[in-house]
Parts: sequence; C-alpha cells; structure tokens
Amino acid sequence: MPNMQVSEQTLRFLDVLAKLVLELHEKREKGLDFVLIRDIPFELLREFEESVVKSFYPGGLDQAIEDLMRKAVQERKQGKGKLS
Repeated sequence: MPNMQVSEQTLRFLDVLAKLVLELHEKREKGLDFVLIRDIPFELLREFEESVVKSFYPGGLDQAIEDLMRKAVQERKQGKGKLS
C-alpha cells in the first residue's frame, strides 16, 4: 500500500466520526435507534422546545418525543386517538 499523507484536520474528523459510529452501535445494542427527522419548520421546533420540552422534560427533546410517542400509541390502542 502506498504511503498516504493525511492532514491533521482529516484525522480529527475521522476520530469524531469513529466515536459517533461506536456510540450509535452501543445504543443500538441497548435497543435504541437513531432517527433523523426532517422538514420540520424551525419556528415550530423552537416553540415546541420553549413551551413543552423545557417545562415538562428535563431530559430534553429526545425524552419529550419518546414520551409523546408512547402516549399516542397508548391512546390509539385504547381507541381514543384518531389519526387524520
């Protein structure tokens, strides 16, 4: 294999990327998954964090979304929730 020169910046980037991949793998092993949510208006997300997350979820946005998802599933199972 030829001798390759890589910049310090590239090495730092690869180190950060490797740590992220390892973290995601460890979370996956614990039954957690990584989800990318797109196309949510910034203003709606900011308002949700200000009015809901900060007031009721000390664990942050992840905790809020998980709790709201569980509640929606439970309501749907009980026949209370109507999806439109």
